[in-house]
Formats: sequence, C-alpha cells, structure tokens
Amino acid sequence: MLSDWIGSDTRFFPLGIESDRRTLAESGAAHALKTIGLLPKRLLSLPPFEKCFEGGFTPSPLQQAIEELPLDPNTQLVLVESDTGSGKTEAALRWFWRLYAGNHVDGLYFALPTRVAARELYGRVLKTVETVFPDRLDRPSPVLLAVPGYVQADGVPAALQHPEDLLWEDDRYSALSEKLWAAERPKRFLAAPIAVGTIDQALLSALKVKHSLLRSVCLDRLLLVVDEVHASDTYMSGILDVLLKGHVARGGFAMLLSATLGESARATYLDLPTLSLPEAIERPYPSITIHGKEVPVASTSPSKSVRLHWIESLQDETLLPHLREALLAGGRVLVTCNTVDRAQALLKTVESAGFDPAWLFHLGQHMACPHHGRFARCDREILDRAVSQRFGKGTPQGPVLLIGTQTLEQSLDIDADYLITDPAPIDVLLQRIGRLHRHKRIRPPGYEQALVSIRIPDQPLHVYLNHEGRLKGPAGIGSVYDDGRMLQRTIDVLSEMKELRIPEQNRYLVEECTHDEALEKLPEALWRQHRDWLWGGRLADLRQAQTAVMPNEPFGEFHYPDDGSNVFTRLGESDISVRFSTPMKSPFGQTIEEILLPYWWLPARFAKTDPVTPAALSDGAGFTFEVAGRRFQYTRFGLERMHDESVD
Repeated sequence: MLSDWIGSDTRFFPLGIESDRRTLAESGAAHALKTIGLLPKRLLSLPPFEKCFEGGFTPSPLQQAIEELPLDPNTQLVLVESDTGSGKTEAALRWFWRLYAGNHVDGLYFALPTRVAARELYGRVLKTVETVFPDRLDRPSPVLLAVPGYVQADGVPAALQHPEDLLWEDDRYSALSEKLWAAERPKRFLAAPIAVGTIDQALLSALKVKHSLLRSVCLDRLLLVVDEVHASDTYMSGILDVLLKGHVARGGFAMLLSATLGESARATYLDLPTLSLPEAIERPYPSITIHGKEVPVASTSPSKSVRLHWIESLQDETLLPHLREALLAGGRVLVTCNTVDRAQALLKTVESAGFDPAWLFHLGQHMACPHHGRFARCDREILDRAVSQRFGKGTPQGPVLLIGTQTLEQSLDIDADYLITDPAPIDVLLQRIGRLHRHKRIRPPGYEQALVSIRIPDQPLHVYLNHEGRLKGPAGIGSVYDDGRMLQRTIDVLSEMKELRIPEQNRYLVEECTHDEALEKLPEALWRQHRDWLWGGRLADLRQAQTAVMPNEPFGEFHYPDDGSNVFTRLGESDISVRFSTPMKSPFGQTIEEILLPYWWLPARFAKTDPVTPAALSDGAGFTFEVAGRRFQYTRFGLERMHDESVD
C-alpha cells in the first residue's frame, strides 16, 4: 500500500514524460524516498551527549545510565521510571540518537497522551534535530508535529508552507508539496522520519481499521517512545500491550517513560511476574528496566517537602478564604478541578465574591478565563501560551489564580506556590503536585514550603456506591475516576501523613494506593460489590481490546471484514464536529470555523451522520448556537450548555 501510494503520486512520477521507463522509475523512487523521509539521513558519527542539546549540559545520572545501555535485543523494550522534571525526555532523545547512529532505527515517533503535550514537546524535539544536524540540507526532514489540526513540518504550520504567491506549477511549490507528503493525511504521519504526536496514531497501527498495516510498517522502522505511561484505562492498556509486543517481535525498539507506573502495569508491559506489595515498594526509584533486569539510578531531583491540608467539602464557597489568603500573600495559586463544569462554576463564584480582577489569570484585555479542553482549537493555542508566559520559568512574581482541569496536570511547564485539587487517584495527584515549587524563585511568606489542599466529600466514598456497586458521586467521583478503591486508599494513606517527600516516597505512595494487595486492605463488606462491578467492566474492555487489535499471525487478504462496528483508540463517545455556516469571532479575537461538541450533550435520537452546520448568533460576550434542539454558548469560560426550558 505504501509503495502503491508513492508510486501513484504524479509529483514523483509525472505523466507524459518521454524517457526510459526504468530510468524514470528508479530516479523517481530515489527522489520520493529521500523527500518523504523514508530514506534515512545517516550520522557519520555519534556526537557526544553535550552536542545533542541546545546550550550543552552534562548528562544527569539517569541520562548517563541511558548512555551506558547496550545496543542489543535485550534493550528493544526499555522502561524508564523517574519523577517529573528529571530529564526523561532528553534521556529518550539521547537513546534515539544512539540507535539512529548505529542504524538500529530509521527514525522516531514520540507518543504523548494529549495533543497539548505533543505540541509542547514538539519544539524541544525539533531543536535537538537542528542541534545534531546544523546543516539544514543534511538533517532528517520533515520533523513533523503529527496532530490533526495542528500539523507542523520543520517548525512551520503545514498550512503556511504554501505561500500564496506561488503557482501550483512553480518548482518551489512542487518541492514544498513533495516534502509535506507525510503531513497531508493522518494515515501517513508515521512515514515521517521524526514525528511527535499522540498515542492514538501509534495505537491505530495495531487495530483492525483501514490503513493499520500501512501505519504498522512505517512504525516498525522507528523508535517508539511512549510518554506518561499508565494503566488506568484497561482498553487502551490492552491495545498498547499488543502494540509493544508486536513491535518488538518484528525487531522494533520502544521506550516507555513514566513517573508513576504501578507494579501491575509494569509486569504486563514487560511480560514479567507480578511482585508482591512489599517487593514492589522495595523496587528502586528512579530506575531503568531492561529484559526484566532493573538498573537503579541516583536521583538528582531536589527533594521537595509538600504540606498536606484537607478541605472536607466540595462546595466552592469553602475555598474562598483559602484563595484570598494565598493571593493577599502574593502567591501563585493553582486550582485543578476534575470536570470542566466545576472549573467554570468556580471561576464564576470567585468573580461574584469580589476578588480583585488583577488576581485572576486572564487572556486578552483583562478577560479572566479558566483552562480546560472545551475551548476552540485556535483559542486553546493562545491560552496554553498565556499560561506558560504567566506560570513558566522566569515569569513575573505577583499574585495570580488559575483555575483549570486535568489539562494542567502535565505538559505545561508551570510553577505554583499553592495547589487546591479535587479528589483523584494517587498517580494523578502526584502529577498535579508536580506543579508545585517546580522552579527556583522567591516564595511568598507562608508558602516557602509547597502546600496542597485536597478537597474531599464530607462523608465516606462508599456512601456513593449504588445497588450495582458503581460509584456515582460529585466532583467526578465515579465518572472521571471510576475506581473508588484507589480513591479511598489514596485518602486513607495520605490522611496518615502530614507532609510528603517527593520523589523519595513516590514508589511507596503509588504501590500503597494501587497495588492489588493494598486494595484488599479496604473493608471487604463495603467494597466487594464495587470490586466485582469494576472487574466485570474491565474484563469487557479487555475483551473489546482483544477483538479490536490485529492478530499477530500470518494473513492473506489486506482487508478486514466490515461487521458494522467501530474501532476506537479510546473508549467512550467521540466528539461531534460543528462547522458554523458563518465563521464566528471568539471572545479573544480569534476566528472560529469549527468547534467540538461532546456527543453525550445531544439527545439520544441524534445521528452522528447528520451534518452539523448551525448558524451562530453573536451576543457581544461570545456566541450561541443550536444543535438537535439543544442550545449552547461559547464565551470566555469556554463551551457551555444553556439550560433553556423552552427548547426541547
């Protein structure tokens, strides 16, 4: 399929040229492979570590351990476990350059959990390519940001690669067009020599979907780096497990990066026996695991002491005194909510409580706003930049309050003095706590030590279990995080501690809150039915994953029977693309042509095949529109449902 697509492209094999057929074919093939990036640029010699990164720096112990790993079949699958900010990304990139220089791989695919994470990392990957290959003509190209809607090639948005003053026949245009071959369709992304994208693009290579074999054969030649590996999603974990085993069996190389990977996930991915709880807690941290063997690594991350504080209420009003006190002291305050609705509601509560508008994170002309995933694509880009400019390294001092969701947990390099968070499993909490005291700077009085306040309900979690054993509580308890056992163990374990020592206690905390033996410490009578409900759902998810993946066996037809079912990289209803009949202006001055609408916001009778092109009405603060009889608004708070009883 890959050969056919390239051979059928008239940009590489033009029609109507009078020439010897074989000569034309061979020259066209060589040109195509070189231009697309399928013919790797080779490093004549591996530059020293310091020459691979801008500014040059000596390797940390973790990076030095990667430097000393052998290049053989025992290192086809490497697991790196280390805390946030310890240099895992640079370690992975150095591992890539070692494999690339040794002709073990032809390129790199860096897979991240979210589009935001991919966009944030892309610049760092591009910079190391430019550092290793100073001559632009000699470097692997294109270096691709493989995220639909945000595609960049060599640092330039793909949509801007075709200047308007070039005619389509122009030789310069033709060269640009050929270079963007891998960027033109998501199904081609993995044909790029170096790409940064979401894990979905890699998972699609293992699923029974169109063009999966095309993706797979392209991925086989690349080092696959999977960042922020976790095991909270049974379905995705099942697919990733099949992908990794197939990739390695075909001779591929993969590296897994994690700050908080539990024992059960480690054993699954590495095909190892599961350790007991005491054994798991005693595993070294940080560490590198290859072929079942652990290599302890010295930690160079400064030890961080984090004070624990509990707020036994999920009501927004109870936060106001804590927020006001921290802001009056000049603190940077981060509030992470489990749902978008809670983030939007909290910001409105804070504004109505008369907080100084200058305290609130804002975009544009003092326009306060939260940070979450329900903003239009163009607004989300400038919102991410604004967060980094206000909370990143070297940014101005002074009080500021940022309210957001899980979008703030990872990827964005932000630093806060005080964190308030909704209840979450320990691995998620550690990610959120990683935003505290991330950089060196002067702290406001009272916040010289990092402080986290954890919001919990005023009654035990088992109260929210229904007759089926399903957890249905407020603040995303049960809907966002369905395993009430891990939530309860997180609360139980942390409630016995006055402060945390990060990263020294990372391993202990993760295993004591997630290991099967730790979960068995909960009262059997209260949690048995919930455990059975979880097992039933996860078994169904695992079976669905096993049904969705390609069999790792010889095949005949390049075709999968269409049984009428859909195959996804992630379970759950997908969003609906809404394209406005007339482009609208966002509250931040951007032009919005399209927005994603959660499918579950629409009535059950709505068919996904229905075209969604509503007319929107501007109201000065944003705009409103209607889909399938439901009304929605888009303002500085993002996308919201309008509760209008006159509309069905």
